[in-house]
Amino acid sequence: MSGGVKGVAALVAIVGLALLARTFGGARAFWDREPSAEPEAPVLQPVAPGDEQAPEVEERTSVDTHAPQAPADVGVVWSELNEEAIAALEAGNLELAVQLFEECLAAVPKEVVFANNLAEALARLARAQRDSGEFELEVPIATLQRAVDLAPQREDLARLLERWKKEAQTEEEFWTDETAHFLLSYDGERQELLKTGYLDVTRQLEEVYDEFGLAFNHYPVGHGDPKIRVVLYKRDEFSQVTGVGHWAGGVYDGVVRVPVGDYSSERQVLERVLRHELVHAFVRSYGGREVPGWLNEGLAQWLEAQPGTRALEVQSARGKLTQATLFSLEELQGSFAGWSDESRITRAYAQSLAFVDFLVTWYGEHVVFELVRACGEGEAPAKSFAAKTARQLDATLVDFREEL
Repeated sequence: MSGGVKGVAALVAIVGLALLARTFGGARAFWDREPSAEPEAPVLQPVAPGDEQAPEVEERTSVDTHAPQAPADVGVVWSELNEEAIAALEAGNLELAVQLFEECLAAVPKEVVFANNLAEALARLARAQRDSGEFELEVPIATLQRAVDLAPQREDLARLLERWKKEAQTEEEFWTDETAHFLLSYDGERQELLKTGYLDVTRQLEEVYDEFGLAFNHYPVGHGDPKIRVVLYKRDEFSQVTGVGHWAGGVYDGVVRVPVGDYSSERQVLERVLRHELVHAFVRSYGGREVPGWLNEGLAQWLEAQPGTRALEVQSARGKLTQATLFSLEELQGSFAGWSDESRITRAYAQSLAFVDFLVTWYGEHVVFELVRACGEGEAPAKSFAAKTARQLDATLVDFREEL
């Protein structure tokens, strides 16, 4: 065992951090995104060159001049440099973007556009630092702190910073057990975990990793990718770190986070929660962030269940849909986060599970995993499905509706 591990991997976006709760089939719920609803992503703002010229810098490549223009008094050099920084940011070159925005703000310190754009770049860089697993959590916290200082109106960043600070404080003295593919962290004073619990959990994690690796034909760990981090919390700690209530079964935000009250009595529930959240880890690694919500949650529920109980759970899900109007796949494309109607959320999860099972039954399990893979290669699931089955995905949803 090793103590005091603080670095946390998180593979989530800077903004649009959305809740994705699973409410049907039991009292527990699952989350596969950062557990806090955030406002829409801010628009990075170009600025227009004006009459006032800032000091010259080395010549730089010209950028798109069709972007909306903001203040007209910052000078052509800094206007173009700002647009170049935006291009670097959107291309994922975060360190260069931060450097260029820093130059802009240093030249025109009172320009709000430059401050806001730099804050966004720093926030994304903080995420990347946290994602990489190469830094102690204090490093991305410091980066994010500067973003918050530059853009105090960004309540989303302030909330994220507060959550990271709580996470660092909570996990400061956690023990970490390392296996071939996982880092399992928990409170070292929890005797029930120290004696036998951590052995049970790590054994299960490795078994599920092998199982899912064969199913996806993909293994997330290796080739420079960090091990999957799993953290077990007391229930009050879980709520403080994630911002969700005691009713939540688990959270996946690039790290699998699970509350455990009494391990001996919750062991079976914990096994299912871990299976569910690990599916999300595999989906994120294999398919990236563009995997549609219905496929991500449907597959997580389908693989969460053991084959012996899966048929009953699918039957239960179908029963919730027989008298209901089905959602279009477009409606189920993203997170269910903004939904407030519990009955709609229940149907969304039920439909996701039942439709994934329908695809497996009629087209084969491999087709479902191929849809995930296609997302990782930038191909829409509908296009991939049509290429492999000669059938349109929307038409298949009609077949599913008729069968119901």
